[in-house]
Amino acid sequence: MKKFFMLAIALMASISIYAQTPEWQQQLEQLDKEFNELREQRQWKGVVANRKQYRKIFMAQPDSARMKFSQGTDLNLNFYYNYTCYLSLAGDKKEALSTFEYFTNRVTKELDLIDVLSINNDSDLDAIREEPRFKACMERLEKWGDYKQKLKNAKGYHRGTLPEGMRFSYMSPNHPDLVRLREKFNLDSVAGAGNEISKIKNLLHWVHNIVPHDGGSFNPEVKNTIAMIELCQKENRGVNCRMLAQMLTEVYLAMGFKARFVTCMPRDHVSDCHVITTVYSNTLNKWLWVDPTFEAYVMDENGVMLSIAEVRERLRNDQPLQLNENANWNNRQKTYKEYYLDRYMAKNLYYLICMDYARFDAETVKEGRIYRYIALMPYDEINSQTNSIGWSILRVSDDEWFWQSPYLTKLIIEGR
Repeated sequence: MKKFFMLAIALMASISIYAQTPEWQQQLEQLDKEFNELREQRQWKGVVANRKQYRKIFMAQPDSARMKFSQGTDLNLNFYYNYTCYLSLAGDKKEALSTFEYFTNRVTKELDLIDVLSINNDSDLDAIREEPRFKACMERLEKWGDYKQKLKNAKGYHRGTLPEGMRFSYMSPNHPDLVRLREKFNLDSVAGAGNEISKIKNLLHWVHNIVPHDGGSFNPEVKNTIAMIELCQKENRGVNCRMLAQMLTEVYLAMGFKARFVTCMPRDHVSDCHVITTVYSNTLNKWLWVDPTFEAYVMDENGVMLSIAEVRERLRNDQPLQLNENANWNNRQKTYKEYYLDRYMAKNLYYLICMDYARFDAETVKEGRIYRYIALMPYDEINSQTNSIGWSILRVSDDEWFWQSPYLTKLIIEGR
């Protein structure tokens, strides 16, 4: 029984990487060993006692110690969901319901993702499923429900007339800013001497490792790769997914690839959105999904890299998808397809937003500069006032135009 409901660093995995382990962590490690044995033997009362003691020791530590090893002052949602299951299996309905209510409150307060479909089908909860308190929790959790089904229910796109002169454009690799970026970080060596796909992967790996991801960090005033790397090294900090995607976009542009950063949005703004990069492959003649936050790309059943559009449709049609084996968060936690694609990105692929001009320093605020964004939306959402897209963003439903070859559009040599 192993359940994944949120993207967080597991406490147990984090502990093992520290050579000097405090006594309280050693106690948790020992409890984990006992827990695995008890669970295999299905001794549920023993499992419950073990997890209760685990939480007691963890919560007795200072906030700083808990933050360091669990990315929060409390154990993650996964712990409380599984603890509910163990209590239910042990026959302690009262405590199971109280723990499930605590789990529900955390989800709805922190706007975290869960998989309602899995909860509804989890036989471990059968002992409490008909209880009014459990049903009340499930009603509250429905808003955070089956995002994959919501994506399947989305209406199709509509290919039609677009405003005159609207296009995506890309800064030339010969632009002085991109030349400076390429030379400063020796990107030719980073990309390597391999084929096009190899270079795309090598540059993804480099950006993933050059600064850590920190979803809670503030955005720097100067938003370009050179400035952000220097800032992160100086302040020993990371940047969020949007900044990482912009960095990777600039790196690809500097190396002569056409690329954009793509804001992937949910239908209703629950939890967050996610920003990734898309880069055009001449070898495959299509845009590719590349995510620097997780060093992730997506493949079909034959190992061929896929585009954002292809991943979205495959999720809608339950077609096979593979995530690269080395996908990870900050080189500390492996990223799994079941969470990353089937839940997290299924939520975040309802709308897609790009700037119309892919360039160096794209979102740094400068006087007189024009910033234009284009959102690809299901046709029936274009005039909706209830979605997450702001009215200042140009809305289109022509997916063929949105994902057209960049070689059909104008190349910008000098910045706007």
